[in-house]
Parts: sequence; C-alpha cells; structure tokens
Amino acid sequence: MDRYGSKEVLALGFLGTAIFILALSYAPNVPQIALYYAASSLFSSAVGVSTSFILVKSSSKLRLNESYSMLNFINSLGYLVGDVSAAVLSGFMDVKSILLIMGLLPMVSSVWSLVSVPRITNGNRKAMERLLPGGRGLKVSPGELVTLYLALIIFYVSSGIFNTLYPYGLRVGGLSRTWVMTIISVGMGIQIVGFMITPRMIKVLGGNSRASSRALLLRGLSYFLIGLTSSTPETMIITGLTLYPLAAGIAFSTFYTASSVIVFERLSSGEEGRGLGAITSSLARHTWRVPWHPAT
Repeated sequence: MDRYGSKEVLALGFLGTAIFILALSYAPNVPQIALYYAASSLFSSAVGVSTSFILVKSSSKLRLNESYSMLNFINSLGYLVGDVSAAVLSGFMDVKSILLIMGLLPMVSSVWSLVSVPRITNGNRKAMERLLPGGRGLKVSPGELVTLYLALIIFYVSSGIFNTLYPYGLRVGGLSRTWVMTIISVGMGIQIVGFMITPRMIKVLGGNSRASSRALLLRGLSYFLIGLTSSTPETMIITGLTLYPLAAGIAFSTFYTASSVIVFERLSSGEEGRGLGAITSSLARHTWRVPWHPAT
C-alpha cells in the first residue's frame, strides 16, 4: 500500500474476493473449501486496508472519528443486509446459487472502484502532517506500538471466541434458530446505530483513550452478566435483547472507532499502509456466526 496506489489494491482485493467465492461454489471437498475461504478472506482484508488508507489520507484530525465511524456504519449496514438476505435466500435457493450471487457482487465493486476511486499514495499528502499541529509526525517508540497491537489482538481474539460460541450457546440453551437470528440481528442493528453516535460519545467521554477504556468496561460487564444470568431460554432472550446489543452494539462501536483512531494517529508518515495492514490483522472485523437454516 505504501508503494502502490490504494485504487489498484482496492480493485485487486474485490477481484480476488470474487474469484475465490466463485471457486467455493465448485469446491469438491472440505480442504479446498477451507483453502478458497482463506484466500477470499485474504483478499477481503486488502479491501479493508485500502479503504482505511484512503480514509486516513483524506481526513483531518478533527474529522477522523466522524469519517471512520461513517465507514464502519456502512460496513455494519452491509453485514446486516447480507446476513438477512442470505437467511431469506437460503429458504428457497441452494448454497451454490447464493455463492454465485456473492461472487458477482465484488466483481461489480472491482470495476466501480477502478472507475470512481481516486488513486491515492503516500506521495500525495502526508496523513500525519495533516493530523498533527505544525506538520510534525507523532514520535512513538516501537514498544508503544507493540503494546497497542498486542492489546488489540488479545481483545479481538477473545471477542472472536465469544462471537463464535454465543449463537451456538443460545441454540444449546433451547432457543430456536429464529430467536438466535433475531438476537444477533438486533445486536447488529444497534451496532449500526452505535457507529452513528460514536463521535458524539467519544467527545462526551473525554477523548479516544477514555472512550476506549469506558467501552471495554461496559462490554466486559455486559458479557459477564450475560454469562451469570442466562440459565433458561427466557433469560437468554431477555439478556440477548438487552445486554448483548449494549455490548456488541454500543460498546463495540465506541471501542472499535476510538482504538482504531488511536493507532492511526501514531502511524509514521510514509508507513501508513504497513501500519494499517497490522491493524486490520489484529482488528479482525466483528464476525457474526449464526447457525441459520429455514426457521424452526
């Protein structure tokens, strides 16, 4: 990304994602399915890096929170629409047909990005010179960056474990697939709303660092109470429609935006692409795994 334009990387990311999703529909065995899925995820991460790169290079410090919140608002809205659409389509279409549709959409995005997205490189404008007063880059030690990355990796590993196990825990606890889908969709919907109000919340809480810590406390407390009280299907529904949206929606959107901007502001000028690549690897996007089949 630091050597090549974001436009080309974005288009390549969309194209690679499309190719391997289409390949998934013809995979004859589990190893090939795993291989194609891993490859599509790799190219999908390139899309995330390039969009974040464009955002960092195009936004001033005063508007970085707002810009990044809007980007994630759009992402979350797309996830929700995609999940609900896949759930509906699975009722009358086979998996292969759904994968073919999924593969064609990134191809359209690839062409669109080549036509409409401007080519931005580190030679255009130095992001950190705009982000900091006086045009000076923020000097941080390698140890500080390593600490930031490790903290984010630990958080998102634990978050991924919870997001993987929670839907299945609801099913094992006696909830129908319809209820599970409803709870996860409500959480995603609140997350979308959360990204809309995140910039204001960060200001109210006193900046990105304080907002990150407060969001972590809220998220941890909510998950603790979910585990403590979810002993029956009824309590699972109650906590799933109250505490889960609070943790996965409001708290996550606040932490995701604030922590990302903290790292953005510490990237050295000219190395934004590599830094954003590391962020994307550690800040793996919130994955919603729903064991969905036609409602039962």
